[in-house]
Order: sequence, then structure tokens, then C-alpha cells
Amino acid sequence: MRYHQLVLFDIDGTLIYHVGGGPVGLQRFAYSLGRVYGVPGDFNPSEYNGMIDRQMAWNIVSRHGVSRKTFLEKFPSYIAGMLEYLQEGAKKEKLYEPIRDAVALVKELRKHPHVALGIITGNAKRIADWKLDHAGIPHEYFQLGLYGGEADDRQALAKLVFEKANRVLGQPVAPADIVVVGDTVHDIRAGIAIGAKTIAVTTGLHGDRVILAKEKPDLLVDSLMEKSVRDFFGV
Repeated sequence: MRYHQLVLFDIDGTLIYHVGGGPVGLQRFAYSLGRVYGVPGDFNPSEYNGMIDRQMAWNIVSRHGVSRKTFLEKFPSYIAGMLEYLQEGAKKEKLYEPIRDAVALVKELRKHPHVALGIITGNAKRIADWKLDHAGIPHEYFQLGLYGGEADDRQALAKLVFEKANRVLGQPVAPADIVVVGDTVHDIRAGIAIGAKTIAVTTGLHGDRVILAKEKPDLLVDSLMEKSVRDFFGV
């Protein structure tokens, strides 16, 4: 099977909404930072908007004298701690729900054998898979993933797609054959950094239409089932 197109979806605000647990989404960072690295979690979340998991954690712990070697050795435990926190919160209530139109597009694209689906997210893989499954979107829908534990910033993460496509899909992928779908300026910038086409959707917390328009995505929509999106993919 040779794929003619690779579509990479962001998760939070693009495929799923955070709907419960109050501040659980942020408290998981503080919980695991203290448990694994022994550093306080009293950070300002707004400082880290757009950062991916490894980038954010390193930025915080390095200020407290944690060496890079120690940071990387303990990083899997840090992710495990965050996952544990989410799982405990989910025992009390639903934390994430699917964005229906986004899921509908994914399902339509899955019908096309020459389209490969992937994830590009600031979440580490274990967190990403859990969020999708919790929201009722099987993570197995996506053949390839670029996850927030694999690089130190979002654009560097996006650039891993070329090596991963060769290794995971068994073929090279050209920039012009990649589409990045996301709800923030960071998603669009990451797509542009690798020469991909970009679709911005206003479903996320940071999905202000005016701000997104300034990034000049190929499409800017309020729903991933709008006619312009379906025409773009031919579905």
C-alpha cells in the first residue's frame, strides 16, 4: 500500500474537548513534578502555552538545578505520574469528550486507503493515547504519531515526520503531501515549518479566528465537516 497523503491531527481542541475535572488538566503537571523531580509545581500555566510536554517539564525542572541526564532518566516516570493523575480523576467524572465533526472527518478519511492518518500533539504518547481512548476515539485509528515526549519544541517535533514516515509507513513522504490540522497558531506554524498544508479550526480554547487568520493557514474553518474541508480532501 502506498499512501498519497498524510493527515496529522492535533488532539486537544481539535479532536477532543476538556469537559470535566476542573483544573485536573493542569494539576497533573504539578503532581508529577513534585513526585518525580521533587520540584514545586507553582508555575504560571500561561508561560507555557504552546509548549510540548518534554519542553515544558525541562524548562521548569532545569530552573531547580535538575541536570539534563537526570531529567531524561526520570521523564518516563514523570509521564507515568501524570497518567496516573488523569486516570484517578476519570474515576470520578468524564474528563474529555470527542469533537463530533472532527471524529466524523477522521472516519471519512479512514475510508480512503491512500490516506494515512497521524497525530501531532504536545502530549507524550501515553497521555495522548489515553485521552483519545477516554474520549471514545480509538488511538489505533492513527498509523503514525508525533508526540510531546520526543522533542524539545513543536517545530522540531514536526520535523520528525519524515524519518517516522519512512520507518512506520514504509515510504518517504513529501512536504506537499502532508496536511496538519490544529486549533492553535502553534499547530499552524509547525505545519508551515515542514512545508505542509495547514487547516486551522476554531474549536479550541485558543482558536480565535482573527489570530489564526494571521498565520495564513490554507483553510480556516469553524468545523472540520464544513464543505471547504470535505472538498479539500475529496470526501
